Amino acid sequence: MASADRISADQPGWESALADGLLSAGCDAAVLVPDKRLEPIASRLRSRVAVRTLLQEEECVAHAGGQVLAGGRPAVLMQCSGLGNALNALASFVIPYGLGIPLVISMRGTLGERNPAQVPMGRATATVLGALGIQAFAVDDPGQVQATAAGITDMAGAGVTAAMLLGQELLPSATTGARR
Repeated sequence: MASADRISADQPGWESALADGLLSAGCDAAVLVPDKRLEPIASRLRSRVAVRTLLQEEECVAHAGGQVLAGGRPAVLMQCSGLGNALNALASFVIPYGLGIPLVISMRGTLGERNPAQVPMGRATATVLGALGIQAFAVDDPGQVQATAAGITDMAGAGVTAAMLLGQELLPSATTGARR
């Protein structure tokens, strides 16, 4: 896409488009650990489905897995630094049982990161997901969020867990709140 045709990351609404993509593909609930970067998405989802806030990402994955077993179609929203906390639940519960959960992961520790503690997991996220057999789709263009969200939710409906990695270009800066 030519840069002149590209949607600006400053244009409001990509968060709603992402939530709408999840919803249009059948997502009926969401689980997350509080995160200001994911809150606008969760807020949009709250207007249509139940959104549960928990304390750890592993709990979010386990809760979502239980919802899948009960016939639900939940999504898990987390920051990439929380992926490490979720690995056991993904590797020993979700993947072996083919539960299929869409993961929406806000990336930290990538280009422009000001907090060095975020860099290791930011660097490792896609590799760690790949090691578990979870396909990850990186998105830094607001025009791609709705289709990607719908796509990972469709994959989850087929029992395949997939992740959407939200690039820092989309997200507010950790320190200033301004978009990059």
